[in-house]
Amino acid sequence: MKTATLLMALVLPAGSALGQVPDTTEATRTLGELVVTAERSETLKATSTGAVSVLRAEDLHPMPGMTNLADVLRFMPGFAPLHIDGLGYDPQPVVRGFYGGGEAEYVIVLLNGQPLNVFETGLVNWNQIPMEAVESVEVLRGGASSLYGDAAIGGIVNVRTSDEHQSGTRVSLTGGSFGSIRGGVATQLKRWLSGFGNVDRTAGYRDHANRFSASAGFSGDLIRKERLELTFAGLGHSRRYDVPGPLTQDQVRHSPSQVSPFHVLDHAEERAGQASLRARWTLPRGMTLDGSLTGAMRQLDMIRTLPLSAEFADAKQRDLQAARLFFTGQMVLPVRAGKDRLTVGTDLQSGRMDNAWYEVVTGPASVFADHSGDPGSVSTEGSASRQALAAYAQYDWIPASALKLTAGARLDRIGDDYTPSGGERSSASHRAFSPKVGLNVRYRSTAHQVGNWYANVSRSFKAATLDQLYDQRLIPVPFPPYGISISNDELKPQRGTSIETGLYHQAVLAEGSLVLDLSASAYQMDMKDELDFQFDTFSYANIARSRHRGVELGAKLDMQRRAGLMLNYTLQDVTYRAGSYEGNYVKAVPRHYVNLSMHVPVTPELATSATVRTARGVWLDDANLTPLDAYTTVDVRLAYAVGRVSLDFEVLNLMDSKYSTTGYLDPGGSETQFLYPASRRFFRAGMRLTL
Repeated sequence: MKTATLLMALVLPAGSALGQVPDTTEATRTLGELVVTAERSETLKATSTGAVSVLRAEDLHPMPGMTNLADVLRFMPGFAPLHIDGLGYDPQPVVRGFYGGGEAEYVIVLLNGQPLNVFETGLVNWNQIPMEAVESVEVLRGGASSLYGDAAIGGIVNVRTSDEHQSGTRVSLTGGSFGSIRGGVATQLKRWLSGFGNVDRTAGYRDHANRFSASAGFSGDLIRKERLELTFAGLGHSRRYDVPGPLTQDQVRHSPSQVSPFHVLDHAEERAGQASLRARWTLPRGMTLDGSLTGAMRQLDMIRTLPLSAEFADAKQRDLQAARLFFTGQMVLPVRAGKDRLTVGTDLQSGRMDNAWYEVVTGPASVFADHSGDPGSVSTEGSASRQALAAYAQYDWIPASALKLTAGARLDRIGDDYTPSGGERSSASHRAFSPKVGLNVRYRSTAHQVGNWYANVSRSFKAATLDQLYDQRLIPVPFPPYGISISNDELKPQRGTSIETGLYHQAVLAEGSLVLDLSASAYQMDMKDELDFQFDTFSYANIARSRHRGVELGAKLDMQRRAGLMLNYTLQDVTYRAGSYEGNYVKAVPRHYVNLSMHVPVTPELATSATVRTARGVWLDDANLTPLDAYTTVDVRLAYAVGRVSLDFEVLNLMDSKYSTTGYLDPGGSETQFLYPASRRFFRAGMRLTL
């Protein structure tokens, strides 16, 4: 109650502005006409047969705590981001109960339709796209394997960075606590060229948490004619960061900002780049052909420590080079005089990684404190590759204006290969068939209300990543063979069958001034062979069976862009369906997650905004004996705008809450908890210029 009271006190001084309804009789938007691309081709949100959310730049800029793209997901129903660095630079999104623990990703992230996930793990560097460049973020939640295949088991996030109908430049500069400073710029030359860049530096909330990153990207037209478009895009990113590591609960109580004594050597340097060529050809009768070719390269040098118990750890250095080539081609064909639509396409992927691990240090904390961090001899090295081929088709049948039925399927074949240095080559291949059927019914359609109900049934799959299969980092053990691998080349793809239903409803509550958007979804997905990390064997394994059930609710109240409210609630109920933990909740997944945000103008120049987040129902172990403490945080922001300049001031974690978003129990078997403490109260101030 104290938190809610404080939030209302911060935003309600502007209550008089809420009562000033403009004297207009026309609705401010066309109900239901929100076009999204998260379903692989342009689709009205209201007619989707899945759970789709869209937030635009004007929705995001007023909100406090917007550090990177992952922060956007906090304002989407269905997501519960976790943090391991204390300030949110290493977010790990949990969606529909799927969580890779920082080792794998269950969400495909696209930049203007092109993949951003890294090759060997599927993880995403959420800091490489500055918020200044983001025009909209579109999310399709739930199993999307019928269109996107592997790794789309949690959902699709598509970031759009350009608006060809506008031109201009946005520049920002922000500084704050912990020596943090950040600058970003995005520019759009109408229709044919856009670019962005950012630089970010911080000393971090904790000791040994320094970070520096820089990125730049662009896209431009090579050809733009009535029926043919050819576009080229590039993205480059570099970052260096230290890793303070998890702390025991006793260390957190003593000093949550300290570095773990086992992680004083941990750091990483990463350089990555990609380039894309995309073509779009519009043929007679509305047929379109799309094709794109994306090449990506990445180099990573890092020292990473694995705590093997509360008193013993192992540190090794990793040198990784990875390259990937990705091609996609798609045809969209109107059928029955444009009433229906047939979509067919193919995806091709080929990639390779060269990986080497070097000995650094193994032992108790005392040997880490005195070590230089210089690597020793080679521990293991080898090369892995993945070839993937897929074909998909989807038919959208609209027999009546208020009814849409969709049927689609995708066939994937994935081939993996690994050759250790001086060893024998091993390989494996997997096939997956992923069908989906869905329907959408418009149950309400008036001048002031639009409502649509949808349902779908689908099958999804996720293959193990190359790191989960072939990362041959050895962990020392005091028994033969005296070294075990964290990877497991016998991992099977996890597969699931899901059923989902939901609705979209939009209503004009006050003519021309107040619009309410509601969304709701409920789902159940039964998984077989779900991938997980087992601390008892210190390796990856397939869980026999699990069930993912949940509810996602979203509400957005928009007052002619003068004030607004967003409320999202996520319930993730994930349980084991077999084995010794049958009936227990899967560890590390927040069962309840709530995000409430309010934005209110005080005067024409001054605006306030606040966000309240709360998470609860997290277990640190599969036995469900050790819960993670629930937490609630409050972020507030004041913004003062004059002409093209906006000044803002933020207080994050206003209530100075002590909390951790995730953790785990001692792999050695004791009851010691390892936690990732989040930052206490901190401040940021900045300036934004629009030209």
